[in-house]
Amino acid sequence: MEEEKIIFCKSGGCTAKLGAGVLEHILEKLPKGEKDPNLLVGYDSKDDASVYRLTDDLAMVQTLDFFPPVVEDPYTFGKIAAANALSDIYAMGGEVRTALNIVCFPEQMDLNVLGEIMRGGAEKVQEAGGSLSGGHSIADDSVKYGLSVTGTVHPDRIWQNNTGRVGDLLILTKPLGTGILCAAHRVGEENPGGFQKAVESMMTLNKYASETARKYNIHACTDVTGFSFLGHLHEILPYLGGSDSGVPGGCGSGGGVSDHCGRSAEPESSGAACDL
Repeated sequence: MEEEKIIFCKSGGCTAKLGAGVLEHILEKLPKGEKDPNLLVGYDSKDDASVYRLTDDLAMVQTLDFFPPVVEDPYTFGKIAAANALSDIYAMGGEVRTALNIVCFPEQMDLNVLGEIMRGGAEKVQEAGGSLSGGHSIADDSVKYGLSVTGTVHPDRIWQNNTGRVGDLLILTKPLGTGILCAAHRVGEENPGGFQKAVESMMTLNKYASETARKYNIHACTDVTGFSFLGHLHEILPYLGGSDSGVPGGCGSGGGVSDHCGRSAEPESSGAACDL
């Protein structure tokens, strides 16, 4: 029997997100209760994850991410989706602790396909040093997969997307353009060699870039994914008092899409921003 392939949705991967303007319009109308002083990072700054202080030296980092397939191979898709979700923890300067599977899958589809997706995801969680502790699934008309991830970070060592400084260097820890290559592949117009490099990049954890970045004085960090490099940069610039005409600082990390880290030249020297 021929192996069943998973089907691209019309906007696979992170490009399946709702527009930032739509989300902002909705979020600004949500009721807000009394501010909790232990909620160090919420959705107000459009950061990659939330951070909640548990003790003076320990905070919990929470995020979730899931999307439709960007490649036909289920195992590869599972790796890409998991690496993307895990990236948000690294973009905050944290370490991965646990993960929960998020699964949307057609009941009539071969369950071996789902098994391969989840195998790819589980391997990436293990590589991150985390524990896969459960998950949730629903029957759907198309495949979607991702993770809810919990990590930890010291409250004084959080990397945020709105704390860059004028004069920071901008460093990309992965190449840009993955979304363009995926879109080209979807319509059969890609360069095969270029697309394979994009797949390898998307499967690579940002763990290693994050570990390197911790050797430096990082001012800001973010994950460049569905809103593109310019979209994420637009979130950073207003806090710098800059304009869209320049890149005074900031950094973004791409959950399988593109990583960026701005830093100064020497370890522990003054001034850095980072995108993983």
